[in-house]
Amino acid sequence: MFTRRRVLGYGAGIAAGLVVGRLSASPFPSIRASQLAPSAQLPPPETTTIRIAHFPCDAPIMAAERYLQQEGFTTIQLVGPTTVATGRADIAMYFGPMDIAAGLQEGQRMVVLAGLHPGCAEIWAQPGIGSLRDLRGRTIVVRAKTLSDPYAYLAVVLRHAGIDPARDVNFVAQPDANPLTLYLEGKNDAVYVASVGAAALRANPANKGHIVHDMVMDDPWAKLDCCILVAAQEWYRAHPVATKRALRAIFRAADFQPPDRADVVQLVTDRGLFGGPSNYSNVRAAANMVSSNWRDLDIERSIRFFGQLLNDVGLRVSVDDMIRAVDLRIVRELRAELRTS
Repeated sequence: MFTRRRVLGYGAGIAAGLVVGRLSASPFPSIRASQLAPSAQLPPPETTTIRIAHFPCDAPIMAAERYLQQEGFTTIQLVGPTTVATGRADIAMYFGPMDIAAGLQEGQRMVVLAGLHPGCAEIWAQPGIGSLRDLRGRTIVVRAKTLSDPYAYLAVVLRHAGIDPARDVNFVAQPDANPLTLYLEGKNDAVYVASVGAAALRANPANKGHIVHDMVMDDPWAKLDCCILVAAQEWYRAHPVATKRALRAIFRAADFQPPDRADVVQLVTDRGLFGGPSNYSNVRAAANMVSSNWRDLDIERSIRFFGQLLNDVGLRVSVDDMIRAVDLRIVRELRAELRTS
């Protein structure tokens, strides 16, 4: 099923959890009223309850609770990766156009609101494989060859590098396989990891390979939306002011986050999110991987870019349907309203 399998598959082992309540303090300063344009003054939110789902790389959401309180929310729930279709989140982070396309195909009613940052996906390969092009003739084990599996990202990256994933690479689909374990055992020539999965692989002494693709660093991926904020359509229509206030809180947190997000990671892991305190180091590494350049990202460009590649590799998606799900009114207003200096 898309909901559980996709968020766990792309999360590469992210442990889902729940945070409920308030943070007593935030390591980020509050934005001053003078830093908001007059048009930013809004009515109270239609609801004072908000539920937001995110990944360990989404530090601005981890840090947003104080800002959400300032925006009028009194009951705040931060949950681990899920979709708006589960009923567990009003706003959720989706892994780029792949998540959006798969959700729409399954009938999810969503509104695509804004990008938060490029993604933290990596592709690692065994010693002797110097680049993506050197994966020609190699074997890569995945659980499935669908939009609901990391195969989709592997396929589009290879296709962009000039490799036909259907002809040039031996993709083996094994539903019960653990591609990462097989990679560490030398039985899988390359593996996709992201977020805490990437951090854990870097620190694993059994890993003898190296990175052949880094979404944070490699062009054009580093300039594309990967982690995208999506709202449940019904919730968005009923709560337009609450939606804008929630996004404003997240973007305010993004604007003032320090390079090291250790404090907010401590807060969420202490509450049991993403594997809890025992996984603090990996979550901290994941939260520090990306910058939140939300002002610079172009969702429609990213959807068209990924959509073309997904269709090229045989994972049929409707780019038009994805574009129709996008509503950029709020993010455009916030780009004009929020000031960081």
